[in-house]
Amino acid sequence: MAETIAIFGATGGSGSEILAEALDQGYLVRIMVRTPSKLPEEIKCNPNLTLLEGDVASVDTVRETVRGAKYVINAVGGPVGKPRDFPTGAYAAFLRDLVGVLRETPSVRVFLHQAGCLSVHPDGTMPLAMRIADRVLGRWILGIGPNNDEHSVEMRYLESVRGEVPFEIICTRPGGLKKGGGGTELVASEVPTGLALGMVDFKDLGVFTVRALKDESLYGKYPYVVKA
Repeated sequence: MAETIAIFGATGGSGSEILAEALDQGYLVRIMVRTPSKLPEEIKCNPNLTLLEGDVASVDTVRETVRGAKYVINAVGGPVGKPRDFPTGAYAAFLRDLVGVLRETPSVRVFLHQAGCLSVHPDGTMPLAMRIADRVLGRWILGIGPNNDEHSVEMRYLESVRGEVPFEIICTRPGGLKKGGGGTELVASEVPTGLALGMVDFKDLGVFTVRALKDESLYGKYPYVVKA
């Protein structure tokens, strides 16, 4: 019998590729989206897809989305490059609500949360090169300081509940993201290699993320996602 994955953020750059990969791999997929029209028709018509309409404030819809799922992926992110428009605290609040729902969902075995490579590790550490990149590239050039700060808050929260929840947690930190044709293998790394800030293709990240769900070596970890 096919296993079920629930995905949040399935219309975003990485979320849409995670969704496509999960369907290609034969999973049953349940998603909650705010704007279903953003999904391609061939995806919406896939018989293995269950689509629910809602947003991050719809706890009842979140609960229905994860019903029966063995794996849950959170790829929800905020606006990029628009610091003034970033809803500070909203996505961390959604994460807390989501974890609360997952605690009550006995089918869930693995929860994967996607952060970013410029997020601070829950223990407060961040390599010097990444701190410089965060300040110069992330905040001054790209304007993603609020995104990085929110991801760091989320990671600290996940670490605080990791030993209490009845499911495994993975928190990935991919490098810069771009849309392309894919075809490059991505791997998990405990430290940021020289390629940690290299551009990662959305399609390749989709393949990596679905595969990571069953990689027990990543359970309880916060790996960077880099090119092999």
